[in-house]
Amino acid sequence: MIPVILIDDHPLTRGGIRDQLEKTGRFTVTGEAPALAQARPLLETAEPPPALIILDISLGVENGLDFIVEIQAAFQKRKAKPPAILVCSMYDDPYVAHNALCSGADGYICKSAEPEEFAAAVDTVLAGKTYTGKSVEIPVQNQSWEALTRRESEIVTLLKCSFTNRQIAKSMGISVRTVENHLSHIYEKTGIPTRRGLVNL
Repeated sequence: MIPVILIDDHPLTRGGIRDQLEKTGRFTVTGEAPALAQARPLLETAEPPPALIILDISLGVENGLDFIVEIQAAFQKRKAKPPAILVCSMYDDPYVAHNALCSGADGYICKSAEPEEFAAAVDTVLAGKTYTGKSVEIPVQNQSWEALTRRESEIVTLLKCSFTNRQIAKSMGISVRTVENHLSHIYEKTGIPTRRGLVNL
């Protein structure tokens, strides 16, 4: 049986994913968490170590993308093989998907995907390959996109996930003023003068 950990703040979503995985007879869900505080201990204690982590990127006001780095560090510390990471999100946005993959995720799929596509995504990332959902076409980056720093890209991603400036600040551990300063630089670099314009980037 392939061990899996689910990290999502919606119990119904976790239940649906769990049922779909376990009915195949190939997977066992060895841990679940609605938030990062509950997920962190699972990285250290789950036995056997998970082969797959399915992660939402919007966990209340927490940013699941930052957690990807923690996952990788935790398994390096355990001297265990790092799990495949499949981001499962409600956001059908190429920029968000791109940033998730750049953050270290192995795949990105939308929660609206059909069960067959979800199964294909799981098998693909477990095989060591990258999966991008059919509804999310990663575009060729334009010059303004490439000019953004990692921090700025993260802020745009959180904007697209409907975070307010205050929520972004809390998620990233910075002040609201710092978020506003980053946004000013983003507007300048992209030539997009409004928050709505960035959401549509």
